[in-house]
Amino acid sequence: MADIVSKTFDEDFRTLIVSDDECAEELQLQEVLAASLGIFHLHMSSEIQESPESSQSSCDICMETKVANEMFKLENCSDHSFCSDCIAQYAQSKIQDHIFSVTCPGLKCRVTIEPASCKSIIPENVFEKWEGGLSESTLLDCEKFYCPYKDCSELLIYDQDQDIVECLCPACQRLLCAPCGVPWHVGFDCDNFQKDEKDREDDLKVEELANDSKWMRCPHCKHFVQKADGCIHITCRCGTEFCYVCGGTWSESHWSCQISE
Repeated sequence: MADIVSKTFDEDFRTLIVSDDECAEELQLQEVLAASLGIFHLHMSSEIQESPESSQSSCDICMETKVANEMFKLENCSDHSFCSDCIAQYAQSKIQDHIFSVTCPGLKCRVTIEPASCKSIIPENVFEKWEGGLSESTLLDCEKFYCPYKDCSELLIYDQDQDIVECLCPACQRLLCAPCGVPWHVGFDCDNFQKDEKDREDDLKVEELANDSKWMRCPHCKHFVQKADGCIHITCRCGTEFCYVCGGTWSESHWSCQISE
């Protein structure tokens, strides 16, 4: 009887040992699977974060989908999104129209675009013109004028608080009149010069009107004469007779001028 009990106990003990070994092996397998599954999820998550599709944006101008490095970073504006190509074309068109305070192209958006942020996407000459235009626009219109010599045209600043009339252009070293903004008018003060200039402008307007209306000048007193009707033989109020076609002093030979009138 004791042998039977001993044999049964030995068999039960071996079964218990086998069961414990199998259980330990199964637990180890589960741990390996769990670790592998965690690594898999981490890898997939990393791929999703690094996927180009997750960093794509749509441009509000061309409506095309662009990747992150093709988009323009607009400071202080998170409501609008534009690609660098569209911003470059937009900025260049503004500068070409002499609009140097360039704002966000978004509807009713007043965020300013700084030239430095576009330096890498626009031509150098456009960038320099943009910065120059901003600098110039900071000056009041009444304080700035250009050198009147056409081969210079240097931007100058006139301080009206100082009684400066005759001055020297620092660029071309030629004399000019700051209040009048013209080359220095020798022998005239500003008032007389400006009056003379106005008279000259009026004369130019009359001469332009005379040319358009085909008026003729009297060869003696130089006054314009307008022929309303009649022949080409004109008698001026000064008494001089002349040809209305060629303007020469009258003679019978001028009747032939009528042919080419």
